[in-house]
Amino acid sequence: MRLLVEVNSSTFLNRTFFIRKLANKANAADTKSHAADYVPKDIMKNKEILVLKELKSLAEEDYKAFNSKIIPTKQTVLGVRLPILRKMAKWIAKEEAIEFIRLDKQNIYEMVMLEGMVLSYMDKSFKELLPLTEKFLKKVDNWAQIDSTVCDFKNIVKEKEDVLAVVKKWLKSDKEFIVRAGLVMLLAHYMETDNLKIIFKLSQSVEHAGYYVHMGNAWLISVCMAKFPDETIIFFKNNTLDNKTHNKAIQKSRESYRVSKEHKVIINELKRR
Repeated sequence: MRLLVEVNSSTFLNRTFFIRKLANKANAADTKSHAADYVPKDIMKNKEILVLKELKSLAEEDYKAFNSKIIPTKQTVLGVRLPILRKMAKWIAKEEAIEFIRLDKQNIYEMVMLEGMVLSYMDKSFKELLPLTEKFLKKVDNWAQIDSTVCDFKNIVKEKEDVLAVVKKWLKSDKEFIVRAGLVMLLAHYMETDNLKIIFKLSQSVEHAGYYVHMGNAWLISVCMAKFPDETIIFFKNNTLDNKTHNKAIQKSRESYRVSKEHKVIINELKRR
């Protein structure tokens, strides 16, 4: 496996970045202080971009083992913590976003994750980013690279109608994680009273039977339950979701601290046997 990621861009040929540690690694459980140790800095001119080499220097074996247990993926996992990736992505998004996005990610989990994060942090319209976003989604094979990226697109609030058309298209995809992306987009960017009717309609329209679609749909409805309990209870009483998704949404709602005990009792009675 190559340690260096090379590009032909004349801009990138004269620039490089990496994350510098300012203190010793924190305890594996102390994610916040650990992430705070890293400061993106453009420190040298070189003809190679040491992205992958730097990621490997930031990787932790314990965290790699932890990630591998909770994130099923065929990609190579290095074991770099999410807050560190976010810091890197925010820096790249401001400096050399397009050049980085064009790099070969070599099917490495953190590299693909960075690509999605960089896209979400770029100060461009979703319409402009859509072709690159859909290329990114084709590389994704796990829930984390969806949930940690599509929630953060900066300018969707300014173009919700246009984005909703994209979401509807994604929900009809035969690709499991593209469908999940559509569901998470609804959860992250459309969770308002005025949008409940369309959220419920689109939730029921999903046909893909993949596990991570099922879980994403249940998550979506459980958030509706937390924020809009009266409307969602009515939905639970009368919907066309398959029994598995319906019951999982109720389970997730009952597990939420944001749902009252009274409402949990009510929806528990609405489970399908």
